[in-house]
Amino acid sequence: MDKKIEKKQWNQKKTIYLVGGIVVLILFYIGMSSLGKKTYKVDASKISVKEVTYGNFQDIILIEGDVEPINLVLVNTLEGGSVEEIFIEDGIRVTKETPLLRLTNPAVTLNYMNQETAIIEQINNLRNLKLSLEKVQRDLAESLIDSENNLANEKRAYKIDSIFFKKGIIARNDYIDRKASYKHLKNKRDFMNRNVTKSEIDNKLQIKQINTSIALMARNLKLIHNNIDKMLVKAPVTGMLSSFSPVIGESYTRNQNVAKIDVQSGFKIKGQVSEYYLSSVKTGQLARFTLNGKLVNLKVSKVLPEVINRQFEIELVFVETPPKSITIGQSIQVRLELAKAQESLLLPRGNYFQSSGGQYVFVLDGTGEAHKRKIKLGSQNPTYYQVLDGINEGEKFISSSYDAYKEYETIIIKK
Repeated sequence: MDKKIEKKQWNQKKTIYLVGGIVVLILFYIGMSSLGKKTYKVDASKISVKEVTYGNFQDIILIEGDVEPINLVLVNTLEGGSVEEIFIEDGIRVTKETPLLRLTNPAVTLNYMNQETAIIEQINNLRNLKLSLEKVQRDLAESLIDSENNLANEKRAYKIDSIFFKKGIIARNDYIDRKASYKHLKNKRDFMNRNVTKSEIDNKLQIKQINTSIALMARNLKLIHNNIDKMLVKAPVTGMLSSFSPVIGESYTRNQNVAKIDVQSGFKIKGQVSEYYLSSVKTGQLARFTLNGKLVNLKVSKVLPEVINRQFEIELVFVETPPKSITIGQSIQVRLELAKAQESLLLPRGNYFQSSGGQYVFVLDGTGEAHKRKIKLGSQNPTYYQVLDGINEGEKFISSSYDAYKEYETIIIKK
C-alpha cells in the first residue's frame, strides 16, 4: 500500500533567516558603494594648488659636475720602490723634467748593475776580438810586404843570372836553382796576396758585425742607465702640480700614480648621469649652469658608456670663454638638455608625485571639491611634467602631498 508523502512547508524561522541574509547583503553592497565614493575633508590652508599650463617644454635633467682641467697629465712611477727623497711640494707650478721624488729599490738596482756588468764584459770581449782581427790583418799585410820585397830581390838576381848564364859566366845548375827560387817566391807571393785579400774581406765583414753588436749592447747599456734613472720621478710636462702627497718610506708599485699635472689649457666639467638616460645623452647636446647670476653655456664633449653603480660619466666643455671665477675642484649643478623645446601641456612638479607616482591627481571642480583623476605623463624636467592625457589647460589640482588622503576619491576643501 502506497504511503502518502506530505510536502514540507517553509516555517517562520527559516523565512526570518532568509530575509535577514538578503538585508545584510544589501547593506554590505551599499557600504562598499559608499566606501568607493568616500570623501575626505581638508583645510584649504594645508594644501597647495597649481594650474596646468600650455607652453614650451624642455626635456632637462640636473646633474652634479666637478670642474677639472681639460688637459690633465698623470705622473706614474716607472719602477717600484720606497720614497727616499721628496724634492717639491703639492700645488705649485713645475716645468718639464723637474724632479719630484726619488725612489729606492736595492733589488732592482742590483739587477741593473749585474746586467750592466755583463754587457760591459761582452763589449770588452768583442772589442778585444776586433783588435785581434785587425792585428792578424796587419801581420798578414806585413808578411805580404816581406814576400814582395824578397820576390823583388830574387827577381833582380834572376835577371842578372840569366844574362850571366847566356854569356857562360855561371854554371847551368846555379841558373836553374836561381830560376826555381824565383818561381817559388813568386808563387808564395801570389798565395799570400790571395790570402790577404780574402782575409781582408772576411775580417771587414766580421768587424762590421762586431761593431753592430757593440752598438746594440751600448744601446742596451744606455737603456739600463735610463732604467736606473727611472727611480727618479720627474714631471713629464709643464703645469700645475696636484694630488702629490708622498711620504718618506712610502712604497709605490710600478706604474702607480703619484701626482697629476694640470697643463692649464682650459677647463672641463665631469658629471655622473643615471643609467636611465644612457640612450638619451649624446655628444654635442647643450647644457647650462648659473654662476654669479649669469648663465654659462656648455656642451657634451664625451660620453663614457661604462655604467658603474648605476651611473655613467660624461664630460662637458665651455662653449664660450670660461668665467674667471671658475676653479679646479668646484662643484656645479648643470642643467643638461636632452631634447629641443616643444609646445606641450605642463604639469608643475610637487610633493603629490611621491604619493601618486604620477598616476593620478586631485582636480578641483570649482565648487570646493577635488576629485581623483587618472593622468598620463611623458618626459620631465626640474620644473614640469609633460602631460600626455587626463587633464586640460587651465585646470587646477592639489600639488601638495597626498599621503593623508590618497585612498579617497573626493576631497572637500574647507575654507
